[in-house]
Amino acid sequence: MKLSLSLQQALLAHLLAYPPLTTALGGPNIHDAPPHPSSGTRPDTYLVIGDESISAFSTQTTNGSEHEIVLSVWSAIRGYAALKSAMAALYDALEETPLILDGGTVVSLRFLAARTSREARGRLRRADCRFRLLVEHDAES
Repeated sequence: MKLSLSLQQALLAHLLAYPPLTTALGGPNIHDAPPHPSSGTRPDTYLVIGDESISAFSTQTTNGSEHEIVLSVWSAIRGYAALKSAMAALYDALEETPLILDGGTVVSLRFLAARTSREARGRLRRADCRFRLLVEHDAES
């Protein structure tokens, strides 16, 4: 639990630094809550760092935690092409380069599942992408 915020900050920095993802999102459109529609600044496609489940994952020699995180891609663009392009870039961003975390080391990052859906009124498409991260805590943290 203690590295949950550090992990979120690392994910945000890592994803914002991956040009193919920001291109697919039409800019640095990565948030920890969906932009409010009334703000007038909601982009057509954006990513939200969402729900997280955390459980202990320790050995006799190290302390750690298992984090299952949902990263949701939203798109107001008709069809699923923009959404799926952003999903692919998200997958690549997390597969290609290691995630730098303050207070621990991500020793495993694995894609678990994804599900696409359409909002009830059909205006937004959504993809919930679940990832599992095993984090080994630094000895001093």
